[in-house]
Amino acid sequence: MFTGIIEDVGHVLDSTPCEKGLRLRVQTRLASELAQGQSISVNGVCQTVVHTTDMHFEVIAIAETLRKTNLGLLRRGAPVNLERALQLGARLDGHLVQGHVDAACPVVDVSARESDRWYTLEYPDSSSGLVIETGSVAVDGISLTIARQQQQQLTVAIVPHTYENTNVRTWQPGTTCNIEFDVLGKYAARQLRLIPAA
Repeated sequence: MFTGIIEDVGHVLDSTPCEKGLRLRVQTRLASELAQGQSISVNGVCQTVVHTTDMHFEVIAIAETLRKTNLGLLRRGAPVNLERALQLGARLDGHLVQGHVDAACPVVDVSARESDRWYTLEYPDSSSGLVIETGSVAVDGISLTIARQQQQQLTVAIVPHTYENTNVRTWQPGTTCNIEFDVLGKYAARQLRLIPAA
């Protein structure tokens, strides 16, 4: 479980196909604090550390992960948002994020309004019931508030701190981002579907 508060922006050292999927090696200042078997969020995707040194760590993204996320698109030097697993008793500054990506979605518009930057992403129609204005969403692992919603698009407002301390600064129209909708909203939507019609 994560909070969507990014701890570091790491950089992909290499991305190598392997028997189980894709082995990613990521450089980060967090590497020395990681251990084999621990969970880490990479662009919002919960991954298991399989190797670590003082300078980098490695994970293996399996085929299902590559199908649902943008990890397979990462190339050498790509910046990735990183967050270690939530510790019980820690402050929950973002929202509950599982690291289970619902869809890889394209950025369709970028605009600036005063000191903020606004990013619009297009999501699948099947997820429409999970999107509400001022609700929570994780985009590339960042806990964000949905500022606008219309048809199959959601817009998030990025404050300067988030822009400067995450990979948001690389987003542009056409960029593919990982989206995880609010888990509480997903459970509520499922329960409503299970209630028999009167």
